[in-house]
Amino acid sequence: MDVNILLSKNKSYWIAGIVAIFSICLLALTNSLTNSGEIKSLHFSTEYLASDKSTTGLGISSIKQEAGLPWLSFDGANIGLSDEPYWFRSSIALPVPNKHYLIEVDYGLLDKVELWFVEPESKAVVQDYTVGDSLPFSERPIQYEKFLFPLPSGFDELEVYFRIQSEGPIKAPIRVWEKSDFIEYSGAHNLFMGIFLGYMLAMALSNLFIYATTRNHTFAIYTGYVICFALVVATIHGVGFRYFWSEHVWLQQRAVAFFACATLFLIIQFSFSILSLKKASPLVYRVLNAVKYIFVILFFAAAVLPYTGVLQAILIMIAVTTPVILIAGISLSMNGNLIARYFTAAWAVLLVSGITTTIENLGVFELEIDASYLLMVGATIETMLLALALAISFSDQFKETELARAAAIENERQAMVAKDELLKVQEEAKRSLQYSVEERTLELEIALRELSEANNELERMSAIDPLTGLMNRRYFDKRLLAEMRRSRREQTPLTVAILDIDFFKKVNDKFGHLGGDECLKVFSRVLQDIIKRPADVICRFGGEEFVAILPNTELEGACKLMQRLRLAVEDTVIKFEDKEIRITVSIGVTSRVVESNDEQEMLIAFADKLLYQAKQSGRNKVVSDTF
Repeated sequence: MDVNILLSKNKSYWIAGIVAIFSICLLALTNSLTNSGEIKSLHFSTEYLASDKSTTGLGISSIKQEAGLPWLSFDGANIGLSDEPYWFRSSIALPVPNKHYLIEVDYGLLDKVELWFVEPESKAVVQDYTVGDSLPFSERPIQYEKFLFPLPSGFDELEVYFRIQSEGPIKAPIRVWEKSDFIEYSGAHNLFMGIFLGYMLAMALSNLFIYATTRNHTFAIYTGYVICFALVVATIHGVGFRYFWSEHVWLQQRAVAFFACATLFLIIQFSFSILSLKKASPLVYRVLNAVKYIFVILFFAAAVLPYTGVLQAILIMIAVTTPVILIAGISLSMNGNLIARYFTAAWAVLLVSGITTTIENLGVFELEIDASYLLMVGATIETMLLALALAISFSDQFKETELARAAAIENERQAMVAKDELLKVQEEAKRSLQYSVEERTLELEIALRELSEANNELERMSAIDPLTGLMNRRYFDKRLLAEMRRSRREQTPLTVAILDIDFFKKVNDKFGHLGGDECLKVFSRVLQDIIKRPADVICRFGGEEFVAILPNTELEGACKLMQRLRLAVEDTVIKFEDKEIRITVSIGVTSRVVESNDEQEMLIAFADKLLYQAKQSGRNKVVSDTF
């Protein structure tokens, strides 16, 4: 007996050591990530305007011009719940004006964020944006979990005004980033989020598989709890809105309430199962059972009632639920329940991280690491300890079940002998059926793969002009739209050139259509010899008319390239049936940074107009212009 106790203690020490090392590694990672954000981001003083009757109705024109407003210093702390909008402002002096900078509001649960960039001297609005959880995710200027805005280029100094309104807490930590630094920090942040969500997903899937094999409902409850907790964190960090329900604004505004209620309902149900509270502590069981159904009511109330009221109710119920579960766990731990010890440790870790995060958000003190990361660290350790408690519970149940089954197995042994032959026949039939199924499945997979390859080849062939080997008009329309979107997104020039072989009808009349086809083939080869960049696209537009798409190309460079092409065509001798054919080409070239996807027809029409001018002015010319 003493030996078993000693072994149990040694096992507990090993587990505690592993959890401690894991916790230290997570805290070190979050500390490194926080320090990276503090070091690499640019910090500027921010002020906010307390919301009252005198400021509620003011617009940006009044705010930027009116002097004497009671601006207060803002340090990024949580202002609290308020139905009224709050104004924030910050003066930004850029250390290197020609670089690309971003401004970030590092809190993704704000209903509406209106931003204005203002030139300090003239007080003119340079750029404005409106984003928030009350708007679809696609309307954000930069598709990112938090609120991220590009700073207008060409300014040494800017004033930034924010008008923020939200049914939840108003928290607006504002940071300015150099683009390259933000990309580096964002990569580290996404790595941490990926580790956390991947860990939670792995825990959920592993326990789901265990439930599928054991049919033990405790594993299913734990799986649901881990998934809901991960969704709460994903919602708080904006990951859910970005990847899962980006166009469902209604769900985003209520997601925290929904998933929080589901998480707390499931953890109460998990407590009943893992701690056997109905037998071990009937009073606690009755209290938590009533609270459990209150969370069910709040879950459905969140769909129709104001978010602020539901959130306050959830926080009150959490304040009731947490100490009751913790006290129950401590009581059972003191009575020697090993499972209750791990459960209590897990709950205490989450409670400490949650309370610390809440107090830090309220501005009582400032942590050395980001509070949102601390909550994830607490959740990671908590789910690990809960999984350990669940494993121990299942192990104990398994041992008891094995002892009970041992006697039954002996009684059934004789009966099993008679069934062995039948099982062998069934197993053989099963193997035969499985082989047949696998064989047919393999044949189907091969047929589907061949069909897919044929479809891909057909799609490729349908985009190629059979005479010249260039891409056809259908491909051109798709590719032009894609390059226009890239030009608009990256703010780079897009050049389109329309080329037409001069007097091609005369070539056909004199040498026949076969001679005309040979001219088209040779002309296509000249095009491919001159226009060589992998990103450039050459298409046959129709008849003797061709078009070139030149991404990220200035008009001047495109004109030089077209002149080279024109001279190469002029110098080319086409041999056909012992005859020599010479051709020339007229080219219309235009370039612009695309501002709207609706400019596709305008771009083609303007290039065609320039081509017409080239032909009208004598042909064998390159005419270029912008619009």
